[in-house]
Amino acid sequence: MKPEEVFASLTAFQQALAGHFDWLHRWYQAVLNREEGARIPDPASIACPFDHWHRNAGDTPFAQFSGFAQLAVEHDEVHDKAAQLSGRAQAGLTVTTSDYETLMMSVLEFGATAQSVEREVWKVLATVDPLTGLANRQSMRSHLMGERDRSLRQKLPLALALADIDHFKKINDGFGHAQGDKVLRAVATVLKATVRPYDVVYRYGGEEFLLCLPGTNAENGALVLERIRAAIEALALSDERGTPIPVTATFGIAEINADLSVDDAIEQADRALYDGKLNGRNRVVIAP
Repeated sequence: MKPEEVFASLTAFQQALAGHFDWLHRWYQAVLNREEGARIPDPASIACPFDHWHRNAGDTPFAQFSGFAQLAVEHDEVHDKAAQLSGRAQAGLTVTTSDYETLMMSVLEFGATAQSVEREVWKVLATVDPLTGLANRQSMRSHLMGERDRSLRQKLPLALALADIDHFKKINDGFGHAQGDKVLRAVATVLKATVRPYDVVYRYGGEEFLLCLPGTNAENGALVLERIRAAIEALALSDERGTPIPVTATFGIAEINADLSVDDAIEQADRALYDGKLNGRNRVVIAP
């Protein structure tokens, strides 16, 4: 889920939502301000953009959020109740306060669901690094602690690894920050494409990444990291003039056990990474 796509979907949703409430306002004003004996407006005759947005949002990231389908149901209920109210008035039947309250209950329910979905979207965006699309550190600690507890409970191995792009400052200084950002995105793409579906990759900070490898000991995890290392080294990146940008990364990996906390494992992986840097970079090092 790319953050820029989620932002675009969120903007379109907010515009459609504003359009819906504009529709409701125009219909309600038309009902209140109609002259005696005039035909009460049919809600369907006043354009509402929300239904069009929802029909076309099924292929966007927005459709992955819970409450997306419920939005359509509750939106239709608002329109149905408005149509019923218009129909009663047009037939000469009394429109009571209770009729309006029933409509307003549907409006409030729809608004509450819309707010809930929007909060969910913002919560996801808050935990995603906007440059790489990877998870950021905001939700990392609670997730890693949960994985540690699960691995100990199920007696399964768990490895944590740190990856650092080699000589990244030289890339920024020599090619510019725009090219540095391109390198970060390319490395993040390699990481996401190479790990297993249940592994999690975080942008740990700057040019550093953290990998959580459930069900994997340090030795097997190192094999995974070696494939990632080779894929990063094979990246054929160049700047706008066609000058090649050499990209490699160094990795340190540690295995969690009952005597090793998440912080301890990260510290051990960091020491292994540092050893890899001291010994020539572009390598995978297992913590002792």
